[in-house]
Amino acid sequence: MSVDDVINLIVTLPAHDQLRVVQAIWDQLPSEIGIELSLEQKLELDRRWAEYQANPDICLTEDEFRNRIRAARGQ
Repeated sequence: MSVDDVINLIVTLPAHDQLRVVQAIWDQLPSEIGIELSLEQKLELDRRWAEYQANPDICLTEDEFRNRIRAARGQ
Protein backbone atom coordinates (compact mmCIF):
# COMPACT_ATOMS: atom_id res chain seq x y z
CA MET A 1 0.00 0.00 0.00
CA SER A 2 1.40 3.39 -0.99
CA VAL A 3 1.35 6.59 1.03
CA ASP A 4 -1.23 7.99 -1.39
CA ASP A 5 -3.42 4.92 -0.79
CA VAL A 6 -3.20 5.46 2.95
CA ILE A 7 -4.01 9.15 2.63
CA ASN A 8 -6.98 8.38 0.40
CA LEU A 9 -8.23 5.93 3.01
CA ILE A 10 -7.73 8.35 5.90
CA VAL A 11 -9.67 11.16 4.23
CA THR A 12 -12.73 8.91 4.08
CA LEU A 13 -12.79 8.67 7.88
CA PRO A 14 -14.89 10.98 10.06
CA ALA A 15 -13.02 14.11 11.15
CA HIS A 16 -12.53 12.94 14.75
CA ASP A 17 -10.93 9.71 13.49
CA GLN A 18 -8.70 11.66 11.10
CA LEU A 19 -7.56 13.73 14.06
CA ARG A 20 -6.77 10.55 16.00
CA VAL A 21 -4.62 9.35 13.09
CA VAL A 22 -2.78 12.68 12.95
CA GLN A 23 -2.16 12.59 16.71
CA ALA A 24 -0.91 9.00 16.56
CA ILE A 25 1.50 9.85 13.75
CA TRP A 26 2.67 13.00 15.54
CA ASP A 27 3.29 11.07 18.75
CA GLN A 28 5.45 8.54 16.89
CA LEU A 29 7.77 11.08 15.27
CA PRO A 30 11.30 11.11 16.65
CA SER A 31 11.95 14.02 18.98
CA GLU A 32 14.93 15.14 16.91
CA ILE A 33 12.61 16.06 14.05
CA GLY A 34 12.02 19.74 14.55
CA ILE A 35 10.04 22.39 12.85
CA GLU A 36 12.23 25.08 11.38
CA LEU A 37 10.76 28.55 11.51
CA SER A 38 11.38 31.11 8.83
CA LEU A 39 12.98 34.42 9.76
CA GLU A 40 9.59 36.10 9.37
CA GLN A 41 7.99 33.61 11.77
CA LYS A 42 10.76 34.10 14.32
CA LEU A 43 10.38 37.88 14.10
CA GLU A 44 6.61 37.59 14.53
CA LEU A 45 7.04 35.40 17.60
CA ASP A 46 9.51 37.92 19.04
CA ARG A 47 7.06 40.75 18.34
CA ARG A 48 4.19 38.91 20.03
CA TRP A 49 6.35 38.01 23.04
CA ALA A 50 7.42 41.64 23.45
CA GLU A 51 3.78 42.74 23.16
CA TYR A 52 2.77 40.25 25.85
CA GLN A 53 5.61 41.31 28.16
CA ALA A 54 4.60 44.95 27.77
CA ASN A 55 0.94 44.19 28.54
CA PRO A 56 0.17 40.68 29.86
CA ASP A 57 -3.52 41.57 30.30
CA ILE A 58 -4.04 41.44 26.52
CA CYS A 59 -3.86 37.63 26.57
CA LEU A 60 -6.77 35.28 27.04
CA THR A 61 -6.82 32.20 29.19
CA GLU A 62 -7.57 28.93 27.39
CA ASP A 63 -11.12 28.99 28.80
CA GLU A 64 -11.67 32.57 27.64
CA PHE A 65 -10.38 31.66 24.19
CA ARG A 66 -12.62 28.59 23.93
CA ASN A 67 -15.64 30.55 25.15
CA ARG A 68 -15.07 33.21 22.49
CA ILE A 69 -14.84 30.52 19.79
CA ARG A 70 -18.07 28.90 21.05
CA ALA A 71 -19.81 32.27 21.12
CA ALA A 72 -18.66 33.05 17.59
CA ARG A 73 -20.08 29.71 16.47
CA GLY A 74 -23.35 30.39 18.26
CA GLN A 75 -22.88 27.52 20.70
